[in-house]
Order: sequence, then C-alpha cells, then structure tokens
Amino acid sequence: MAGLFHPVTELTQAILATRRLKTLQELADRTANAKTVTEACGLIADALDGHELDLPFLQLYLVDRDGRQARLMSTTGVDPANAAGSQFVDLASETGQWPLGEAVRTGQPVEVVDLARRGIVSCRPYPEPPTRAFILPLRAAGWEHPAALLVAGVSARRPLDEPYRAFYMLLRESVTTALGNARAHEAESARAEALAEIDRAKTTFFSNVSHEFRTPLTLMLGPTEEALASPERALTGESLAIVHRNELRLLKLVNTLLEFSRIEAGRAQATYEPVDLAELTTDLASAFESAIAQAGLRFEVQCPPLARPFYVDRDMWEKIVLNLLSNALKFTFDGTIRVVLREREGQAELEIADTGAASYVEEACAGCRQIRLLPRPSPPPRAPMAWRPSRRCASCSPTTMPTCVTTYDASLASAGRSTSSATGSRRLMRSAPTRPTWWSPMS
Repeated sequence: MAGLFHPVTELTQAILATRRLKTLQELADRTANAKTVTEACGLIADALDGHELDLPFLQLYLVDRDGRQARLMSTTGVDPANAAGSQFVDLASETGQWPLGEAVRTGQPVEVVDLARRGIVSCRPYPEPPTRAFILPLRAAGWEHPAALLVAGVSARRPLDEPYRAFYMLLRESVTTALGNARAHEAESARAEALAEIDRAKTTFFSNVSHEFRTPLTLMLGPTEEALASPERALTGESLAIVHRNELRLLKLVNTLLEFSRIEAGRAQATYEPVDLAELTTDLASAFESAIAQAGLRFEVQCPPLARPFYVDRDMWEKIVLNLLSNALKFTFDGTIRVVLREREGQAELEIADTGAASYVEEACAGCRQIRLLPRPSPPPRAPMAWRPSRRCASCSPTTMPTCVTTYDASLASAGRSTSSATGSRRLMRSAPTRPTWWSPMS
C-alpha cells in the first residue's frame, strides 16, 4: 500500500481579514487631515473606492440637525445618475430608494435585500450585481439622532458570514470617527474665528474709546498748560469754563461706559413715572430743527396732546427718540423726516419716518434688539429691566451704544417695529404702556 500525504492550510479567512484591515487603515490615513465634514465625505469615498471586492458600492448621506432630511454627499461603485432616488431624501417618507428613515428612527443598522428593485441593476466588480446592502447609522456627539447614514453594498460572491458582518461594524466606527474628527475641526475653526472676531471688536472698542476720551482731554490740556505758564498759575474766565465743560463731558463718557457694562451684565435699571409724552417728545424733537433745516430737509412733528399720561423711563425714552432722530438725520439726504405720536389701543405709539437710504432699517436697528417684559402683581418703586444688544449698527460707537436702546416689546409693555418700502422710505415704531407694571426681562 502506497500513498502521498499533502497537507493543506486554509488561508481564505486570514487573507480576507488582512484585506479588510488594510481597507480600514487606508480609510483612517486618507481622512486624518479632513478640515470639514464635506471634505471628509469626499475623502471617505476616495479611500474606499478601490476596495470593491468587499465594498461593491457606497452611498454616504448627511442628516440635517432636525432629522427630517438626508443629503447624498458621495457615492462609489454606482453612477448616482443611474441609481434611483435623489440627492435630498425626506426621512419621514419611506418611498425613497433606501429605508433611511427607519435607520434614523431606530439608530440600528438596517439590512436591505432585493437591490434590483431599488435601482442597483449593475455594479462592479462582477457581472452579477449585489443583492444585499447595509444602511449603517453614524452617530455624532450631541446629536439625538444619527448625523449620517452609510449605505454599503455586500459582495455578490462572498457569503455574509460573521467576519463579514463584523467588518461592516468596524467600517461604521471608522467612518463615524472620520466624520467626528472633521466636525470637531470645523467647530474648533468656528471657535477660533469667533475669538478672532471678539479680539477685533475689542480692538475697535478701545480705539473708539481712546478717541472719545482724547478729545476732551486735549481740550483741557491747552488751557491748563496756559495757566501753568502764566504768572498767576490759575484758571480763570473762559479757560476755566472750557475745562469744566470737558470735565463734564469726560464724566458723561465714564457714566456711559458704566451703563454699557450694566447692560451687558443685565443689571440696567428703569424708573417708570407718569409722563406727558407729547410735551416730552416735542421738546426732544425740537433739538433737531436747526440741524435738519441746515441739511435742507423737511421736518414734521405731529405730537398732539394725549388723553392721559404714560408710564415710561424718561431717560430711556429720551435715548430712544434722540437715537432714532440722529440716525434718521445721518442716513437721509433728501426728503422728509417725520415724528408722529399717537394713542392706539391703550398705548402711545411713536413713529419716526424718513426717506433715507433703504439699508438704514437694518443698520440702525442692528444694535437694538427687543426687550420682552412681563407683568408681576406687586410693582416696586424701581423695576429692573435688561436688554441684550446684538450686532452694532454703523452709527453706534462703543461709548454711545447704550443710547441705541431697544424698544419696549408688545403685550403689556410696548412694541417696536420697522417697515421699509421700495422707494427707500422707512417707519420705525415705538410704544409705551399707560400704567406702571412690574416687568422682568425675558429672552
């Protein structure tokens, strides 16, 4: 009896494991330097494009923050123009190419069969197309639902055994990591840009503050130097008056900065008292008569006596009227500036209209956001009121920012609104309540 012993070692699983490990390694290497999520999606497709033996096709979708829509970002293995479906997929509907909504709702991988019915009728690398695919949800930190979805085809000539399934789970983790790193880089870049913007704003702020303070100091320096050079070494007459006026101006600037700090910290105080708004508004508007006349503009003031006094903070009302009129004068080069005060639905409504540049509404009001104020049962003598200024308008320097105050909001406090027309004319409304109420800020 004779025979030949020939040992054979099965290496198929080892070869497949090595090949798949190489796929994941290349994916990590190619996406390591992605700066944005969009760039990462493209790099993921490029990295996996040459591994069709295990991944015959891929489709990567990004899900919006609301979890209602998915957008196709990259595709490999199939022509997106020939595949069924569209670039944007409504996740609430199951009528699309893939059951993406199910994967988003459950957060678990979804196995899909009968791909020919879903538009996959031909695919590399074999003549026969794949018959199965996985929809892999990709999580992201801080998201309640998957942030992305990866549709990965299964090879038509490999059994979907446990090692093959484990490869898809590892692929899911690798793609999730690549997108997470890109998203973190985007967030870091956004934070850096925000800090740079804050730094630029601080530089501008201090430059403007320095300029505002330098003017009165310079005006005080001249008379002081002359007094020091004189035999009497004393300030008298007009020189003393100049120094005193500029001292008051410096004091006002410092108080304005302190007020701005209180506004930023939410500690601004408002004192409400019954006021004859018609008389007060007319007096404030009269300060602009000569300047508006010199500019060649028409100035109309319609402030008839109101039936009763209205409760407002006099200083804040003054700042509102003066700021709106000064901006109207600044941006109006021809036409009319009109001030109208009327009583409507239990509130006093102030309307300031002009025919200036059409961009004034956004520019002038950018630094003035609304205050929402709610009533409380027992009003104290002084009621706190806070507002949060947003993007500053062009006319609001840091030292005059508190004068660009916002309007009292609707309901029981008051309302502010603005409208513009195609001709460039605008109306800005401000109103005030008829009775004192305890108000607290509301975002």
